[in-house]
Amino acid sequence: MDSNVQQPWRGRTTLIFALLAVSLGLGNVLRLPYVIGEQGGAAFLLVYVTVLALVVGPVLIAELTMGSIGRSSPMGSIQWVASLAGRDTRWRWIGALQAALAFMIATLLLVPLVLGAEASLYLYNGDWDSASASEIINTLSAIESADHLRVLGVLIALVIVAALPGPQVVLLLAGWILMPLILLMTYSALGYAFEVGDISAANEWIFKYRPEQLTQSGAVTAALAALSSLGVGVGVGLVFGSRSPSGLPLVRSVIAVGILDTAAMLLLAIIVVAVTAAVDVEMTQGLALLVVSIPYAFANLPTGELFGLLVMMSIMLASLAALIALIEPMVSILRREMDVPRPIAMAVVAFALWLSASFALANPVARLTIDSWLVPVMVPMVLGLTAVFTAWRVPRPILRGEKYRERFTVFYLWFIITRWVTPLLCFALSIFAIMRVAL
Repeated sequence: MDSNVQQPWRGRTTLIFALLAVSLGLGNVLRLPYVIGEQGGAAFLLVYVTVLALVVGPVLIAELTMGSIGRSSPMGSIQWVASLAGRDTRWRWIGALQAALAFMIATLLLVPLVLGAEASLYLYNGDWDSASASEIINTLSAIESADHLRVLGVLIALVIVAALPGPQVVLLLAGWILMPLILLMTYSALGYAFEVGDISAANEWIFKYRPEQLTQSGAVTAALAALSSLGVGVGVGLVFGSRSPSGLPLVRSVIAVGILDTAAMLLLAIIVVAVTAAVDVEMTQGLALLVVSIPYAFANLPTGELFGLLVMMSIMLASLAALIALIEPMVSILRREMDVPRPIAMAVVAFALWLSASFALANPVARLTIDSWLVPVMVPMVLGLTAVFTAWRVPRPILRGEKYRERFTVFYLWFIITRWVTPLLCFALSIFAIMRVAL
């Protein structure tokens, strides 16, 4: 199953569903429902969609293209493309940097995932039936560090077992098992939100166009939120592309993923805002939203524990899918570039992930410091380098050969955007983020 030759799946549906599953992690759920309303509603979404179209989509297409050409690890695929183009093979270190970023993001993702899993367990047991917010906070605060570490170990074990057979199984698992479950749970929770939630408040908060509320900082936040979607810049596209059938219409596939991902994000935002507004809970973001506001709101509505559990489980499953994909670039590099057997590579990555996530759980200040630099500064920089390499160093005929199923006008539009627009926006966002963090 780990061969570069055998391909146990055919067609673009698997690729679309797998990319969609791994893009619906905790990042946007924790931030977007709050900042959309705070920063102008539809005005915020306009910036989000623009960056998605001009940066995220083009780079994901580039990563899938290089992975499909190289058929190796993130480093190996970029090195092969560079050799094919007659360029310096040191560009392969972009792949290593992407794998390192994926590992750090997986570390940060595990922290809310651990707390969310514990909150889901309390909802399942009915312990928070009509509980107050202070009671929920006290319950979570009373959990000992050893219990956190045990939950962390179980989650990492689940991820490793799921990812052990190889990237093809990851694609099948994320695309055809996790994604349908996530959609089913989200659909059920959406119906409940329309029944008992305050949909008018959600519509006002999310979709009303209020450009006067969109600050410069809010616009940067919208752009960075878009960059953290679809798994770009962290090697996922390179890994998935290396296992994709040749000749897929990559541009149309990525457009479909972007549309579906945005729609799913908005549906989750509607559910969260409508339910919290129904019980008059002040909208917040971060861990407070995940482990306090959402459980409190659902626990204080009729039959809310069941639907609250569905929402929490859909978020957890999406996050697990993201984790499975995020560890694959590092495992792939160990497997392909260092000839480490896959089980040993998985064990090494799992142990390192457990250590780093344990540190992040115990040190919220360090976690916040990493988070404030990782996605805002490093991810745009890596995206910019990826776009520069693809559109400036790889000859156009090589790129066109991998996209022969796309119309030339579509291919050429992607090439022009990736060459002239994407790098400028990426490096500008990285500079803005450095200035914002420094100040």
